[in-house]
Order: sequence, then structure tokens, then C-alpha cells
Amino acid sequence: MMNDKPILSIDDQIIYLKEKGVKFAIMDETFAKEYLRHNNNYFKLTAYRKNYDKHPDGKNADKYINLDFGYLVDISVIDMLLRYRIVHMALDIEHHTKLKLLRKIEEKSEDGYSVVRDYIDSLDEHQKDIYDSEINRNKGNVYCGDIIDKYDGEYPIWAFIEIIPFGRLVAFYGFCADRFADRKMKDDFYRLLTCKEIRNAAAHSNCILNDLRSKTAKHRTSDDVTKALMKINGMNKNFRKNRMSNARIQQIVTLLYTHKMMVTSSGISTTESEKVQEVMERAYKHIDYYKGNIKIKNTLDFLKMVVDSWFLKG
Repeated sequence: MMNDKPILSIDDQIIYLKEKGVKFAIMDETFAKEYLRHNNNYFKLTAYRKNYDKHPDGKNADKYINLDFGYLVDISVIDMLLRYRIVHMALDIEHHTKLKLLRKIEEKSEDGYSVVRDYIDSLDEHQKDIYDSEINRNKGNVYCGDIIDKYDGEYPIWAFIEIIPFGRLVAFYGFCADRFADRKMKDDFYRLLTCKEIRNAAAHSNCILNDLRSKTAKHRTSDDVTKALMKINGMNKNFRKNRMSNARIQQIVTLLYTHKMMVTSSGISTTESEKVQEVMERAYKHIDYYKGNIKIKNTLDFLKMVVDSWFLKG
């Protein structure tokens, strides 16, 4: 294909970055080469360039403005730590979503079998095919294959929620919200859909902080999340709206809120509060790197305000 680009050697990668205006003041070229060889790949690291503007014209036209290789390394480390926390918090949310479902089934005096049967019957042909493929993939799974074999399609809810992926759990939760005409569960469901997106991205090690432009969110923020943000001391309305109009930040903050509201274990809440505070402390370690980049600086400031308000350390 005409648009195919050749694979660059590490030396060529450094040369290309210099041609694009990237400086090597914080981390020299020798160290940068070692970093690319042993710590991170060029494609992933340079994805964060999207947050930096380029000179529009003149002798530096199309070169990045105030971008050092060390800045890319720093934001990639912050991103990695954030991904790890997102995955952990998503696992907590998944566990407590299951708990809430079981409590609701007990409260409604359901037998535990009919609700699963009715959910599966509600799927159209295409949805049923997807569901069947999910179950079939897990039949040989050493962790849940025995559950599938034991019940052979007639699953009680306590078994069903252990053999389905998170996306299916969220869909089932939405079905139960409708079945019980439960408005709070329905609100949970919409937030869980948002959590699923950021959870999947983090679990697949996708970059999170590589596109911090405003107005990329595809839907409005949950009213409950917005109200909680409005209660944060010093949270400016325009600042909030600008940062929450970014799809990634909207998803992160929704996950933080969902964890705060759904996770009822005090031990888990305390541990996660400490861990997410540690991420923000690391994010601020070199905050001076971003004083010339409003997108990154404002994002870190915004997340710190949220974390400091919702996740008190100790």
C-alpha cells in the first residue's frame, strides 16, 4: 500500500522526534534509546503527543511546541498507574454489582432461576448467538467450566453471574432494573455502561490520557455524577463542564463515583482511597512539566480535586 510506513530503528525514531521538535533536555538521547529499548515502545509512548500543539507556520512549522521526551515518559507512567487503579476499581465494582443483584433477588423473593431464564428468553437471535459464544468459550475454562457443566443451561442467578463477562453482567443488571421497575438500579446500569468502556480500555492496556481534548464525550454525564461534582469545594462550573466533556475523563470520573457509591466494604474503600491518592501524588511529582500545557495541567488538577473530595486518605 502507498501509505505503508517503514518500521523505524530506535536511532531513526530519535532522529524523527528531533525533526518534529521534541527536545531531549530532561532525558538525553542515550537514555531515551535505552528507555525505548527496554521500557516502552515508540508507538505507545508517542501517542501522548496528541496533547501538544504544533507551530502553525514559520521555520518551526509542524514542530511540537514545548515538548520534551521526558514529558512523554512522565505522562506514560501516570497513565500506566491510572490504568492499574481503574482495573482494580472495576473489579471491586463488578463484585459489588453481583452482591447488589443477589440482595435484590432475595428482596423480591425470586427463585433465582426464572430471572435468568427470562433474561435469556428476552435475547433476540443475534444477541442469543453472542451469549452462546460467551458461554461456549468458558466451557473449558478451569475456573468456571465446572459451573457450566453442572447446570447445563439451567443456571441459578448465583451461578450465572460467575460465568458471564462483565459486559453481560451489566446487561443482565439492566434487565433486572426493568423487571423490578427500580429507578436506582437503572441509574446504576447507565453508569455501569460507562464504567465498562474505561474498564475494557484499561484492561487491554490502551492509552487513556493521550487525547484530552474537550467535547469528545458522546453522551451527557449522569445527573448524579454531575451533582456530586457540583458539591466539591472550589469546583468551577466551566472548569467542570470543560473537563467532563472529554470522553476519557467523563468515564474515569464516572467509575470513581460508581466505586464510591456501590462498594460497601469499608476495607476495600479505605485501601482504594489510599491507592488512588498515591496515583495522584505521582501525577503531581513533575507537575511543573505541564505548566505550559493547559489540557494536561487542567486534567490533572481536575482529577486531583475529585480524588481529594471523594477518596480521603486515612
